[in-house]
Amino acid sequence: MKNLGLIGMFLLLVNVVSGVETDIVESVSVIVGDSVTLQTEVTQIQSRGLIEWRFEGYLIARVNSDSNKRVQANVTEEFRDKLQLDNQTGDLKIRNIRTADSGLYELDINSARGSSKKSFNISGVLDLASDGVKVVSVMERDSVVLPSGLSKIRREDQITWKFKGTLIAEINQTAGIFSTYDVLDGRFRYRLHLNNQTGSLIITNVKPKISGLYEINISKSSSRYTTHKTFNVTSIDGENRLSVMEGTSVTLESGVPEIHTDDVIVWRSEHGDSVIAKIDRGTKVFTTLDGADGRYSGTLELDSKTGSLTIRHIRTKHTGLYHLDITGNRRTIFKRFFISVCSQNWSRYVMVGIVVAVLLLVVIGAVLVIRRRQTQNVNGSVI
Repeated sequence: MKNLGLIGMFLLLVNVVSGVETDIVESVSVIVGDSVTLQTEVTQIQSRGLIEWRFEGYLIARVNSDSNKRVQANVTEEFRDKLQLDNQTGDLKIRNIRTADSGLYELDINSARGSSKKSFNISGVLDLASDGVKVVSVMERDSVVLPSGLSKIRREDQITWKFKGTLIAEINQTAGIFSTYDVLDGRFRYRLHLNNQTGSLIITNVKPKISGLYEINISKSSSRYTTHKTFNVTSIDGENRLSVMEGTSVTLESGVPEIHTDDVIVWRSEHGDSVIAKIDRGTKVFTTLDGADGRYSGTLELDSKTGSLTIRHIRTKHTGLYHLDITGNRRTIFKRFFISVCSQNWSRYVMVGIVVAVLLLVVIGAVLVIRRRQTQNVNGSVI
């Protein structure tokens, strides 16, 4: 036992003398479809420095510099569309994580100051078959929530929100920062809010200029990696206006070809701002409701495939604004519909008016024809 202890001390001494840090393995769980940045903790690559990244033992990226500090950063051809290298720090960003990307990522750093090894064991969780960018469609003047994916902010969490690369919000509990920022042209003035429990970003009174890519970056002060989510927000002009006759049916189209298993679909009416229909496959909810005052009793029908809502035997009391909210891990969609219902009595008056107008035109036409013939006869007699 004494000899084993001496051997262990000798190996530790060799590592210290040679400048080699012991390998540390950090576990990283990433939602499938999100991105993650593995950090080297190097502020700037030194001259004659070499950084290499390996996945399951296979070299995937390398950054090196010569004596003049000229840096070359290369990603192997096989991973070129997947990886992004920072040529200043050697940090490795893995985009659009898939379950196939799960495994051991090893980092080797060699420089004149010594060498170090680090490892990250990445696991892709909750496979949603996403394309990595959550698509969000929202009507102008409505509000939209971009979820952080956190159930609760922890003290060590550091969160930043960016719009087209510009910082618009950040949370750092340790530094006492919980702020939103406008951009130079003022497009977000009074429109940005942060959820103080989850760090989700809320954009109110949506305008056309807010369309674009939003990215949230989440890291912890104790970790060596940062996770990323990207949202492509599109502002839709105006609202869907529908005009229907009393007694007929109208279908409010959800606009999605099929409901995802993680989607929650909610239909709301402006009458009492009440929920009138809901689909949540997770909780097995599929229901229509009568509304706050019962005006929708026996009139609503949901499409189980698309979530579209049909109002049957519609009445003038159903005139008004309707909201559709679709929220899920892969998309967030907000739509607004305005329905105007023409009463049957009013339609009768319109028909009578049309008939009278047609008759008047016939009479006027007949009078003109008679006068023209009389004029022709007078001219003929003079000749």
